[in-house]
Amino acid sequence: NDVPRLLARAMLGYAILTWAGMIVFGRDAWLERAEAFSVAFGVLGRFAPLAPADGARLVLRPYGAGLLDGDVASASFTMFVLTMLSTVTFDGFLETPLFQDLLNWVYTNPRVGNLVYEISEYGISDTTLVKTVALGAFPLGFLAAYLLTSWAMLRVTDRWARDWAPGAPRTVRAVAGAFVLTLVPIAVAYHLAHYFSLLLTAGQFVIPLASDPFGFGWNLFGTADYQVDIGILSPKFFWYAATSAIVIGHVIAVYIAHVVALRRFGSRMAALASQVPMVALMVGYTMVSLWILAQPIVGR
Repeated sequence: NDVPRLLARAMLGYAILTWAGMIVFGRDAWLERAEAFSVAFGVLGRFAPLAPADGARLVLRPYGAGLLDGDVASASFTMFVLTMLSTVTFDGFLETPLFQDLLNWVYTNPRVGNLVYEISEYGISDTTLVKTVALGAFPLGFLAAYLLTSWAMLRVTDRWARDWAPGAPRTVRAVAGAFVLTLVPIAVAYHLAHYFSLLLTAGQFVIPLASDPFGFGWNLFGTADYQVDIGILSPKFFWYAATSAIVIGHVIAVYIAHVVALRRFGSRMAALASQVPMVALMVGYTMVSLWILAQPIVGR
């Protein structure tokens, strides 16, 4: 992503794949089910306070209300949402001392180190290999934790099974599909917290590039000599802003999960019982998120 030519090739290749997919399967079908960015923004858009109505009208709604719409998510869509959550967490994990400890362990372990060295002979750098394996492991770890939580929710509500609403989820997969979107508010908050400082620092590069976008020496708006201020955001302000965003996202997620539980399980006691494992998962995810955000500031 640091080499413009390689980035341009990747964008062109992805564009050709997208156009071909829309020609073969139809525009709407491809964008709704196969185009990853459309699906991802569709998930995030459900959290938005604006929603399309009849024609070109927009209606105002509470944050996260769109996450309550729809039926039980399919297995593939459930995995997609969990992958969205895990990848941004993985991105933050790369900046922690724990990841450096992982790299050091790979280099110092004889068997693993030799295996990595042999694979690197094929042109793959050792760091890239470790990151790739970790990137693949994160969604699987999130999936395992979420399925365990779904199983626990099903078990703790067994005694109220007779009071469940018609069509209530009665399998682990159904529970997982019913509640997966309730995790989105925490993911949205973590996205904001994680990339907030990047937006305010790296985003300043837009100012000089606006005057000289092609590197020809232009100064269209008189901002070509602008110097990026990396100290525009203090660590204290960043920490309080990030913490506030994650806590607010967590509160919204807990509320939405409780509404879904009342709808799905019917019985109030079953809904309350089901929320114990779900809240435990959300609190754990929030704790991990805050720990990752704190690492660049406080270290270990």
